[in-house]
Amino acid sequence: MTATEKKLKDIVASWFYTEPLLFSAVCSHRLLENPALSIPFRTGNFHIEFCPEILGKMPQKLLEEYFKIEVYRILLLHPYARQPYNAKKMVLFLASDVTIAAMHRLPEGVFLSGVEYMKSRDAAYARALESPGKVFMYENLSFEEWYKKLLDLISETKNGQNAGSGDDASNLLAQADESAALWEENEEAQNKIKNEIQKAEVDEGWGGIGGELSRALTEEVDFSFDYRRALSKFRSNIVSQNRKLTRMKPNRRFGFQAMGSRYDRKANILIAVDVSGSITDESFNHFYKAIKNIFFLGIIEKIDVIFFDTNLKNLKPVTFKKKIDLGEIKGRGGTNFQPAIDFYSEHKREYNGLIIFTDGQGQIPVVKENGSNILWIISNRRDYEKCRQWINNLPGNKSTYLPF
Repeated sequence: MTATEKKLKDIVASWFYTEPLLFSAVCSHRLLENPALSIPFRTGNFHIEFCPEILGKMPQKLLEEYFKIEVYRILLLHPYARQPYNAKKMVLFLASDVTIAAMHRLPEGVFLSGVEYMKSRDAAYARALESPGKVFMYENLSFEEWYKKLLDLISETKNGQNAGSGDDASNLLAQADESAALWEENEEAQNKIKNEIQKAEVDEGWGGIGGELSRALTEEVDFSFDYRRALSKFRSNIVSQNRKLTRMKPNRRFGFQAMGSRYDRKANILIAVDVSGSITDESFNHFYKAIKNIFFLGIIEKIDVIFFDTNLKNLKPVTFKKKIDLGEIKGRGGTNFQPAIDFYSEHKREYNGLIIFTDGQGQIPVVKENGSNILWIISNRRDYEKCRQWINNLPGNKSTYLPF
């Protein structure tokens, strides 16, 4: 192991406690020494290549900063993201530099090709950057938007429409071209990195990553899940159970040659509401609105509600009504899902499905029979990520969350 490689691995080891997301990102890649590089780092194909000669001359703090920036690039998926048709990798790299610089204040001495190109391209902006404490921000553009803008600027310069940049700019473009040599669209890498970002969101493992950058990372990962789709599918399953074939009503496509169908509107559902201490009135109100909007459409004849914490709070279900005040329910203890599951199982003939509203914090229940048609609605995304796997492993159980 060379001295430079040891320095980098020492930095990675320190990130285990202080920067868990950066640590995870680096561990998904292989550190490779490449003396032929004329740049500090380049990334791609699950590799982080580094030039020992360049890094060996850097103070430790500056070396760590360059290393961080390269890992930020990975987390933002820039080396692996879907590329435009006939993409210019050199311009993609410049766009990556500018995007990172707009989110992360660059310490003195850090040289990024994209930032330097913009300085050389726009003298007025270069003067603005010299103001002390000024954070780099040319325009509030996304990575893709920066790519298009830089592509236009470079094209203008080549066509002589803009005076310009000379040898310095040519050198910057050459460095960018070398830096992006390994960049290729890679869905496997995207998924792997997104999983690490999701884990950081759930575990609050952002470390020292700043607000702008952490927001950008969560935007790159699709956390969104339309709970209405899950409710609609649940409702469709209930309705399909009551489908009856008939020749009195023609099939829409084939007339009387095929059997038509009608649906019995006497479907009933049971809702089990967690009233333990971790459920807030606000989250319950969101849940109530979601249920009201999706089910009060004349399809479901009856909605019964039971409440539970460590046990059932009402042995006889109450009808889902216009206003339910959780303060009237004597709960706020711990959480045990089994009593609600058992009640539904014992009264299975009376109901076509069960919805459980909870934060998912409790012991995993036992579900004895398949085809249970149980939908868990978790009160927030973070708790959903913690419990969705064991819920979806239960027979006949699905899960979603409220995105409020």
